[in-house]
Amino acid sequence: MDRELKLQIGGIGISINWDGSKMTDWPHPHYQDFMYEGKTEVNLKIHCGNLPSYPQDKLIFDGEETGCWKLYRKNSRYVIETYDTLTHKKNKVCFVKPDFSSGDIYVDSQSYKPHQPSKIPSSYPVWSLPSLMQPLGQLLLINILARGGGTMVHGLGINDGGKGIAFVGGSGAGKSTLAGLWQDQERVDILSDEHIIIRKKNEQFWLYGTPWPGMAMAASSKKVGLEKLFFIGHFSENKILGQASLSDLFPLLFLPFWDEIGLSKTMQFCEDLLRRMDCRRLGFSKDKGIVRFVREINQKGVRRNEKVH
Repeated sequence: MDRELKLQIGGIGISINWDGSKMTDWPHPHYQDFMYEGKTEVNLKIHCGNLPSYPQDKLIFDGEETGCWKLYRKNSRYVIETYDTLTHKKNKVCFVKPDFSSGDIYVDSQSYKPHQPSKIPSSYPVWSLPSLMQPLGQLLLINILARGGGTMVHGLGINDGGKGIAFVGGSGAGKSTLAGLWQDQERVDILSDEHIIIRKKNEQFWLYGTPWPGMAMAASSKKVGLEKLFFIGHFSENKILGQASLSDLFPLLFLPFWDEIGLSKTMQFCEDLLRRMDCRRLGFSKDKGIVRFVREINQKGVRRNEKVH
């Protein structure tokens, strides 16, 4: 009998089905908040055992440098191969529809040994949810978001009393530092401190958390209307450093380089976001004064290069 787990990430429902194997790493603290019972846009079937043989067609994208995965085109489907980051051995193969709405995932079998007496055989095939979702789950979401009015960004997302604020930046920019400065504030929810999703629905931009946190280990399924977008960096004082542009945002995006239409739509989405949203470059010092600084900006706005005291 098939077992099923449903998740919703960024407003996108994902159904995962399996039979004859066991899901390990569950319950998992990063994914429990994303459990879901509604309609799904992505449907995945897990098969544990030996990886299938298949002819490799044209290589569409090589993500080995950043995530140990490769994307091929095979007839009317895509083939995603993932590799162990330490051994570089292929460990999963996913055959997915061109719109990334469904797929069959083949997982190299492992041996499951229960800690207590169990009816489960000592050599039961197992698979890991976190390993499945990074990078396969992320790739599926990136592709669907690209064509559906949204994107995933390197950033910290917070809900400050019903106001969505995104602090975006690359490695070392201060996302986890800022999360630590905000997390004890009243009426503040940290949605994520590394991967956030921004979508547009009914002319409103929405900010979502994801189950893929950074050093602050913040992972929330909640969403909030987005009101401010700050491009962050460490600085000697808290100061607005100017208006942000597409060149600031581009390196922080998770882009579907393999999908010409999706890539074009993502760029259109980002141009619309920067045109409609208050997007500024923010330098901040490592103290809780940044909370008051940002809140004052939200209350009264600030002109380019103006310092808020």
